Formats: sequence, C-alpha cells, structure tokens
Amino acid sequence: MGCDLAKNAVVVVAPEEAEESGAEFSDTQIDTIRSTWPLLARDIVRVGVEVFTRIFRETPSVRSLFDSFGINDIDNLHHHQLFCEHAQKFMHVLETLVENLEHPEMIQPSLVALGARHAAVEGYHPEYFRFYSKCMLEVWEMELGEEFIAEVRDCWTRLINYIVRWMGHGYHISVTDQLDAFVNKEGNMDAIITEKT
Repeated sequence: MGCDLAKNAVVVVAPEEAEESGAEFSDTQIDTIRSTWPLLARDIVRVGVEVFTRIFRETPSVRSLFDSFGINDIDNLHHHQLFCEHAQKFMHVLETLVENLEHPEMIQPSLVALGARHAAVEGYHPEYFRFYSKCMLEVWEMELGEEFIAEVRDCWTRLINYIVRWMGHGYHISVTDQLDAFVNKEGNMDAIITEKT
C-alpha cells in the first residue's frame, strides 16, 4: 500500500472548475466525515506522523524538505518533538475543515495561504499535494479498518480534493505573483488556521 500516484490519485482541480451546483458537501458527506473524524483524531499526533512517515518512505524527495528538522530516522518520527508539532498542525488544518464543512468557504483563504507558504519552500513541487492526498487516504483506511467503506472513502476523497484544490490555487498564485491581489481581496487568510496552531 504505497503512495503510487497511478492508483486512486487525487487530482488538483482549479477552483474555477469547482462545482457550481450549491454546497461543496452534502449533509450525508458531512455526517460521514464527522462520524469518522473522532476515530482519526483520537491520537491526532500519531496519525499525522503516520501520514508523513508514509510519504517519506514513498517519496524521499519530500523528506529532504524537512532537513532543517534534523530527522535521522523516519521510523522514530513520533519521538521527534519538532516534527510531532508539525504533524499536529497538519491534522489541525483537517480538524478546522471538519468543523466548518457547512461553510468551507470560511477556510478557503487559509488554505490558499497555506498553499502559498508551500510555494515558498525551496524544492517543493505542486505534485507533492497528490502524494499527501494519496497517503492520507491510505492512513485513513488503516486507522478506520472496517469503517472505511466505499462511502467513507468517497467522502474523505471529496474533502481532500477540496484541500488540494485550494492549496494548489495558493501555490499557483504565489508562483505567478498574484498572491497580493488575492490577499487584498480576501483579507486576513491565516486567522482561522492560526487559532488552532
């Protein structure tokens, strides 16, 4: 169960290609995501670390982006305090989205800002978002076990696609120098996520 992009790959979708037919998430999707989130969040740091461990094993070039963390052994990431803090922040972004599924547009600017921050990381490539997405679904399957039925997979895939879409948009506008225009239009983008981190 690696992070093979060919199998069940999550594709970055431009925000302008997003569905225009009403809400991003149906009531059933919201209920499904929220009913499974507590199982994923019961040990939020461990689950976040597992996502990164999987990514590092499958995509060593992503691991090199964390050289400043001083990571020597990916099998012991759960003992690395700085890395655990990063994994916790990663999972809190998801938690914030889960809490705001009725109004995901409230967190769109924060996701755009997060994507822009990734663009500022030397060596980060936008296709890495797909690795994160794929590995997240694999960890969710491992954590949820029998609960990870097709409906649950589909709902989480939709949420992860949403995250990737807006982070990808932030990455794109950052590298094309359009971020200032977006910031001026949307206001303070970090407020929602920063409250949790």
